[in-house]
Amino acid sequence: MLQIDELDKKILALLQKNGRASHMDMARRLKVGHTRVRDRILRMEESGAITGYRADINPQVLGYGIHCSILIEVDQRHDFDTFVEEVMAMDEVVEVVNLTGEYDIIIRIWARDIAHLRDVLYNKISALPAHVRTLSNMVLDHKQKHLGI
Repeated sequence: MLQIDELDKKILALLQKNGRASHMDMARRLKVGHTRVRDRILRMEESGAITGYRADINPQVLGYGIHCSILIEVDQRHDFDTFVEEVMAMDEVVEVVNLTGEYDIIIRIWARDIAHLRDVLYNKISALPAHVRTLSNMVLDHKQKHLGI
């Protein structure tokens, strides 16, 4: 496990807010040298603490108006990893989480409209051989926060 100090925590907080922030900008904000920031980021990348950078996209602006969370029970006689790969291959799926309890996974999807959601539920997910049953819930609002280190 990587040991991090207060400076590392501040760097991570800045990167979570803006993954495109330059080393120079972060150094100015933190009142340290830019090479120190660069070296800390490199160390955290090499250790696997920082796994990548991404652009946050608003699906609604791209025409996807329905956000849905779907609990899925998987037939354990089928290969679970294969089922997850099949689900992840669906364009609409943005997240898959393996669970304990009554359902095996929860997925988050975006659909254009109700007809598209119906197609995903009935013609994509339900058609998978390992699918047993689903419980779908439309998301009314979604808030997300960064890890408070």
